[in-house]
Formats: sequence, structure tokens, C-alpha cells
Amino acid sequence: MKRMAEMRSGRAASPRLSETIESRENRWLKRFRAGLSGERAGERAGESPRGRDSFQLQGEIAGVEGARLVEAALRSGVEILAVLFSESGARHIGRLGPWIPTEARLLRTTDRLFASASGTETPQGIAALVRPRVGTFDDLISGIPLVLVLAGVQDPGNVGTLVRTAEAFGASGIAACAAGAIGTANPFAPKALRASAGSALRLPIVRGISVPVLLAQLRIAGVRVYAGCPEDVADSGSGDGARKPLAPWEIDWRAPAALLVGNEGAGLPADVVHSADAIVQIPHAPHANAAHQEDSRSESLNAAVAGSILLYEAARQRGLG
Repeated sequence: MKRMAEMRSGRAASPRLSETIESRENRWLKRFRAGLSGERAGERAGESPRGRDSFQLQGEIAGVEGARLVEAALRSGVEILAVLFSESGARHIGRLGPWIPTEARLLRTTDRLFASASGTETPQGIAALVRPRVGTFDDLISGIPLVLVLAGVQDPGNVGTLVRTAEAFGASGIAACAAGAIGTANPFAPKALRASAGSALRLPIVRGISVPVLLAQLRIAGVRVYAGCPEDVADSGSGDGARKPLAPWEIDWRAPAALLVGNEGAGLPADVVHSADAIVQIPHAPHANAAHQEDSRSESLNAAVAGSILLYEAARQRGLG
């Protein structure tokens, strides 16, 4: 890989020297290909753990692609390992160049080679490899906590949407947990990152903690936990017929609170619902032709939609806007 001055062919010039990638087998291109496809850097490239660079062993690496998402990453303050741009993507470097740290690699390649590493159908010609921050429990409960707990939310689009909404409505952080054997999609995977519009790089996110342990820690910290449940799940899932589900506006979201959102199909496990301080459900309007249907209620809401509605109510009570 040779170094060269940025070409001045009518496009915005790079503020510093860039390195040129000319082969599909280039190790940095392999890392971008792995990062933008959601695979761990080095594994798709066929490298052994001993052969990987040290930065691959120091934490999770995420790939971000597209001018807006790369700009969000550069402005977020996360560690930037490398920025890759193609011939057509060079126009973005003049604007984004001042945000690229001097220690980050600035790499240039052809549109064809960039497309071979891209995770999108219509590449914009610019991408970055970043190391997301590692959130802690203390991050989640800072200030007056409003914690979003994702328990078995499997769809990356739903995860990204919920992360974006959580940031917009003032959540203090997110815990991405497994619900039994059902894991939550990685918030730093490409599809989830795109759906979050970069919010996952700014909002504290804690991963790898079990729901029971998290609930115990929240209880010790004085945070009340609310289990978001559809109407047809809340009564049976709680295991406590005397516990009446609450409407979103019946909860005091101004106090320290955590909202549990479960799997798209199975919802929250019964033991998790039972461990929550209260159940919250969103009332639904009846079908217009309810008289001709066995169930007059509409279908349960999408996990991302339901979580967003509940987060909005919390933000409204907290005086957002």
C-alpha cells in the first residue's frame, strides 16, 4: 500500500495524505468488508487470533457507512480507527476531513473495490471503522435515570429504532440483554446502526448483563421497573391476577424508571414480568367492524412502535420541549 497526495481533479481535496488500496486482499479492505457486513474483523478475512492486529483484540469494532453516518461517528467522539473513501466518495472528504483524527488511517480506493466491501446496494463511497464506547451500569443511572431495557429484541431495525428514539426522548442509557435463550440484536451491527442514525455511538449502551442481575441492580439503585406488555400477554404473563396493568399516563415517569421491552413475538418471559414493579400496556382502539370479529382489539403494536410511545410519554412528563 503506497502513500500519495490526494488527487485534485475538481473534487474537494483531502486535508492530508491518504493511503491507496489497490487490491481486494488488502488487510484494511478485509477489515472494512467484515465490519460493514457485521462480522468480527479478522474472522471473515481468515486471520488467526495471533495474526490479528492489537486493535482487534481491545474491544468491539463497528463499521459505519454513508456520509451522514460517518459524520455522526466523527462527531460522536468515539475512537476512529480508519476512514475509507472511493473516487466518488472523495467529495465528502473536504467537509469531513477536519473531523478525522490524525491518528486514524485515511484510505482511498476505487469505486469497484469499495463496492466489494460495502454493506449497502448503493454505496456512497465513504465508510469508517470505529470502536464504540463500552457503557457501564453507572452510566445508565446517571441523573434521573430513564433506562430502556431491550430483552430479546431480535430485529436489528427494531433495536436501532428504539436506540434512536431513546436518545431523542432523553433516556439515560440502554441495556441490551438476552431474555432466556433469546438474545437481543447487536446495537452496533450495521443494520441497527443505520436504523439508529448514529445514536448508538452517543448513548450509553450496556451489553452482556443478564436481566435478573440488571433488575436487582436497578432495584438497589432505587429505579422502578415497568414491563411493557401487550393486552393479551399482561394478565397471563404477570402471574398475579390482582396486579392491574397501568396505562402509560398512570405512571410517574418523572421518578427514576426503567422500561422493559421484550421479544417481537414472545414478549417478555413471565418471570421477568413478575419481577417488574408494574405492568404498562398501551390501550388499543377497537376494530371498526368489531361486531363481526371474535377479537375486537387491534393487533399488538410493533416492539419499536410500542417502546417509542412509552418513551414519548416519559419525555412528555419530564417536560421535554
